[in-house]
Amino acid sequence: MNPSYLNKALTVIRFVLGILFLVSGIGKLISGSDARYLVELLATEYYWLIEYANFIVITTSIIELVLAVLLIWNKLLKWALAGTLAMLIGFSSVLSYFYFQGMSVENCGCFGAFGFASGLEFTLIRNAVLILLTIIAFVLIAKTKSKQIDDTL
Repeated sequence: MNPSYLNKALTVIRFVLGILFLVSGIGKLISGSDARYLVELLATEYYWLIEYANFIVITTSIIELVLAVLLIWNKLLKWALAGTLAMLIGFSSVLSYFYFQGMSVENCGCFGAFGFASGLEFTLIRNAVLILLTIIAFVLIAKTKSKQIDDTL
């Protein structure tokens, strides 16, 4: 496959993930009430979380913003993708817990003030697609690196 196509595909994935994390991070910093609600809902099972609900939402938002900047500016890309994958798996794990417990959650709070209200099923499907895109990005990085090595030999 042509290396320029690989780079273009990787760039598109970086920007899609970066923009989503940017919007999500900013949205939760503006209004993290729905995200806080999910933490509080999880605190019904894990009581100690209630004390840290605001801290968890703010920290999550800041991490999302840092990852967004790294992805968009193509800096520390493997670390940014690893962080993105970890965040998406973490979010999906919490949402899966709610789903399998039969809880009804109207809005995941993923985008804070920017709304985009979506139920658990849609959010889990969206996260699965984003996880797949992140894995594809890792594969594209590996292919472009191996292509560069082959070209130098």
